[in-house]
Formats: sequence, C-alpha cells, structure tokens
Amino acid sequence: MKRLALATLALLTACQREQPAPAETPAKATAAKVDPHGFDAFYVWPGVRPAADLKAHTLYLLDGEVRRRPGPARFTRLRAGLPRLPDAELWLVVRIDRLDLGERTWATILADMERWQAAGNHVQGLQIDFDAATQGLDRYAAFLADARAHVPRPWRLSITGLMDWSANGDPAALARLKPVIDEVVVQTYQGRSTIPDTTPISARWRISRCRFA
Repeated sequence: MKRLALATLALLTACQREQPAPAETPAKATAAKVDPHGFDAFYVWPGVRPAADLKAHTLYLLDGEVRRRPGPARFTRLRAGLPRLPDAELWLVVRIDRLDLGERTWATILADMERWQAAGNHVQGLQIDFDAATQGLDRYAAFLADARAHVPRPWRLSITGLMDWSANGDPAALARLKPVIDEVVVQTYQGRSTIPDTTPISARWRISRCRFA
C-alpha cells in the first residue's frame, strides 16, 4: 500500500509499513516531524489551501458536522462550493458529537454524497469523525452498525479512532467494529508532529484497512 499523508500535516501510514519499522523507542518518545511531500493522501478542512506541489491520490474532505444542541440532530454543511476533483479518490468526512442522527439527518448526508458524486467526483465513502470514549465502544459499535445500514454499497464506511482504544479498550468491543467498518484512521498526531512508532497500536487492530493520522 502506498504511503499516505494529510494536508493538515498529520501523518497517515498504512498498518503494514513498506519500509522497516523504526528502532525501538522509549515509552515517552518525542513526536516526529512529518514531511507531507512523501505522502499522497490528505485531509483538507474548509478554508485550508494545500500546497500546490503536493500530489494527492486520496482526499478526505470535511463536508459537514452534526453538533450537540437541543432538539433533533441536524446536518450543517461546511462547504459552500462543490468542486470537481476527478483525479482523486474522495472521502466525505462528517464530524459529529452526538449519536442520535435520525432518518432526516442520514437522508441529508447521503444526498450530499450523491451531489458530490454527480459532480464527477470519485466518492469512496463516508468517514465519521467522532471521539468515542474508550468505555463507550459498545454503544459506538451499535451506532456504526446503524450507519452501515444507511450508507449503501459500494460506498465504504471509515471512522477516526483514538490511540487509547488500543491501549485500554476492550478487545471484544474493538472486534465488533470489524464487520461494520471498512477503514479506521487512528489519530496519532500532536499538532504538526506524529507518534513515530505505531507498531504497538496496530498490533491490536484487526480492521482490514487501518491507517494512522
């Protein structure tokens, strides 16, 4: 698998590295600076302009959010335009802080995915950006099963994950994510740096497509 990266300078790598893993590092290893020019997948948030010389094969675009507020859940679109990006594999990202999305919210999200695809983009699927508490993974897995039922194939379902899930999460709860999601992107970044050795984290994941951000 090709090496990957993010436009926000948060590094992405595949679970299986193409190059030898770095030498063993102390438990409190310092975060490593990353060079985005060595990678080809990027997160792009609204208002962020990537460097012109970056070559993107995969783009994760923050499309909208569902915030915690009184009343029914509501999808808020964060992008005014609808660019055509035919040369990139496109994931639409929805940032959420509540799990009671409801049928109307799901219909709005799916309609937005269809709009992006109809504009000539190669939409790969939906990524849910939600910081699920480690002790709440069972509830999150139930939500993701519902999300998978709403997002039709061949679109795929991706999530962001926390390092603490691997360190302190129930292995059985993590295993329940496997049949539901197609990809997990574990957040290992610290500002413009990233954790240099992800081997202990990846050892506990059994998702077919696991990356680090």
